[in-house]
Amino acid sequence: MRAFVFRAQAALDLRRTRDEAAQRDLAAANAAVQRAEQEWLAAVAAWKDANAQAVDEQRRGTGLATQMWYRNWIVRQQRVMASRRDTVAERRRDADGARERATKAHIDVRVLENLRERQWRAYTDEERRAEQKDMDWLAVLRSSQQAVNRKETG
Repeated sequence: MRAFVFRAQAALDLRRTRDEAAQRDLAAANAAVQRAEQEWLAAVAAWKDANAQAVDEQRRGTGLATQMWYRNWIVRQQRVMASRRDTVAERRRDADGARERATKAHIDVRVLENLRERQWRAYTDEERRAEQKDMDWLAVLRSSQQAVNRKETG
């Protein structure tokens, strides 16, 4: 009985390696999205805090210079918030690209795995047929031997 050999095993191994790398890249991209979202949320919180502090200062009746400082600080917080929002969008695009690459890599692996499975089934079917053929031949030989023995004794 010959051993099963999948000729494309090297390609399957390579594709599995690429799939694992793509999955790691996807995980890293998703982590980057989460970090960017957290930074954006922190920037939103800082902007809200800046607005609340500015309102408090206005209620206290502070001078114009202090109010201008708070206004500039709020504008800076808005710029940081916008920059963080843009970063989130960029990280999401990166994650979408990584997801597409991971999906493609996984499909490539599944194609070869399915091919391997089909070839394995064909191999086992062929082995079963060969075994059945051998068993049938053995039965024919045994039957013919019994017929010869009956003729000799009878």
